[in-house]
Amino acid sequence: MERYGVIVTNGTRRGLLLPDLEGVNSVEQQISIARQKAGIGPDEDVKLQRFEVVRHT
Repeated sequence: MERYGVIVTNGTRRGLLLPDLEGVNSVEQQISIARQKAGIGPDEDVKLQRFEVVRHT
């Protein structure tokens, strides 16, 4: 959760959520929020992808 963001896709609808957000404590929450952003209902099928964020300091 601290390194990986998620992308959910259903047809042309796509939602993305970055990793390590305050108040987001589980992968399930990440996916749920990304679904909401995309307008994808909880019972709809999605393609799920993850991506790694590398922060440079």
